Amino acid sequence: MVTLDQIEAAVRAQSGNSWTTLFRRQGAGWHCILYPRRILTDAEYQELARRLSTPDGGAALSPAERQRNKLRAIADASDGGGRRYGR
Repeated sequence: MVTLDQIEAAVRAQSGNSWTTLFRRQGAGWHCILYPRRILTDAEYQELARRLSTPDGGAALSPAERQRNKLRAIADASDGGGRRYGR
């Protein structure tokens, strides 16, 4: 039987696609189109959704990390000569 870790790895390998497009509701469970024979329970699907909603399966970003990333993006735009923040 395919594990949740294997499904997560396969879904993450599909670059450019939103992970939600790879799942379909089927009866009382969820079907991943990458593994046609595996039907996920609601609990398994919720666990996968939690994992896939965070970058690289890690914890969600804290407000301080979000602010740091925002400031870095502004600085990068400034260095790149963007119209809004560049010279």
